[in-house]
Amino acid sequence: MDTIFWEAVEKMKPLMYELRGSEERNWGDYISAPRNGVYVLYEKGNPIYVGRSNNMRNRLREHGAASSDRNSATFALKLLREALNEPKGRAEDIERDHREEYRQQRERVRAMTFRAVAIPDQLEQTLFETYAIIEMGTAPKYNDFETH
Repeated sequence: MDTIFWEAVEKMKPLMYELRGSEERNWGDYISAPRNGVYVLYEKGNPIYVGRSNNMRNRLREHGAASSDRNSATFALKLLREALNEPKGRAEDIERDHREEYRQQRERVRAMTFRAVAIPDQLEQTLFETYAIIEMGTAPKYNDFETH
């Protein structure tokens, strides 16, 4: 067990080089993302959010799709909470009471770019997401490690 973990840890720095060296793509190019792995959303060239998925193309699309709701556009909801200065409160109430503002936050996500790295192994994916969050400096503002 110990060996497996440390072998995975040794892969973090090379994966970061790969991620940083990957092409920065527009949100609309989500179809070109790897199937699974870790992605970083950028706003005006700055890393703002790190995520991971086993269906990255769909996950990136959901973040900004006009049809996405609070369950699929969770990052846009986080941005909305920040804009409204409402860190707490029921997501369904915020979504219902601020439809236009929520639409604007999904548009904001659509204006972002992303970089991605393929990582099929779940352990490496989980470790690298945490590593990238720390390395990219997206915590605690947008990647907060809170459980739900």
